[in-house]
Amino acid sequence: MNSSVYKCITCNENLFKERDGLKCNKGHSFRFLNETSIPVFEFDQSENEYTLKEVAERYDNSMNWVLETFCTTNEYLRTRLVSRLHLKLGDKVLVTGCGLGDDLPFICDKIGTEGIIYAQDYSKEMVSEAQIRMNNDKRLSQYNIVFSVSDAANLPFKDASFDAAYHFGGINLFPDIKKGICEMDRVAKEGAKIVFGDECVPAWLKNTEHAKMLIENNPLCEFDLPLEHLPITAREVNISWEANYYFYVIEFVSSKEKLKINYNVPHKGLRGGNMQTRYYGKLEGIDLELKNKIYKLASDKKVSRVDFMEKLLKEGLKNV
Repeated sequence: MNSSVYKCITCNENLFKERDGLKCNKGHSFRFLNETSIPVFEFDQSENEYTLKEVAERYDNSMNWVLETFCTTNEYLRTRLVSRLHLKLGDKVLVTGCGLGDDLPFICDKIGTEGIIYAQDYSKEMVSEAQIRMNNDKRLSQYNIVFSVSDAANLPFKDASFDAAYHFGGINLFPDIKKGICEMDRVAKEGAKIVFGDECVPAWLKNTEHAKMLIENNPLCEFDLPLEHLPITAREVNISWEANYYFYVIEFVSSKEKLKINYNVPHKGLRGGNMQTRYYGKLEGIDLELKNKIYKLASDKKVSRVDFMEKLLKEGLKNV
């Protein structure tokens, strides 16, 4: 296992491999799970349905119900989801909330044996079962898949480490959805594709009997699209749906730069000013008669109100 991509979740120092886990120079250590090479990054893990016994069987039953109910197949669904990442051979991909690893074979097909997948989940049971399934699949033995147990809202990876980041199913359950999305963005390289999705009834179906049945069967379907949680630097944002509008899919391109906007372009016309002056340059209220007089003078001089008032204020300050 290459530990160079990892960082300590306590102090952000580099981690190096020891016999029974990973450790940083400041003494923080993270043991391997049981007799595996899966590092476990400690965090508060509240009990829920994904940390109980028989988790694999419960998950499989649930997913099979979804596929049959919404008239799709696992191969068709996963192929379409992974295609949105626009992967190429040799890519380094992060999969958060990997569950039982249903998406991993489809990602492997895109990145080949030259690439590598870092698959994480907060459930030890899920990660253990996912690794067993990957090891038992002879076709996947040639690919590079590295598992870890960690918190998706506090990923143990360095900034700008991955060519793509992916999450499907479970983000609705995150205690802090915004942090989960922003962590994927943090560890993604400039220009990397980020794709995530979960259950949600589209707005145009919310008031239908179909939606009411869905929500009765699965309350998570009542969640709204988490668009407000996207990083402000997200680019090329796209929203689509899968499984007959059962799952939303949000994709965007990661960027570390601010939007290229010139806030100082002047407005032509009676009012004048620009975006910044109109927003930040508000003054205290003045007498209405005086205000109208200033507006009329500006109009008579054929200059914008902003230009005229700025000139008056500058001249007035000279005499203070």
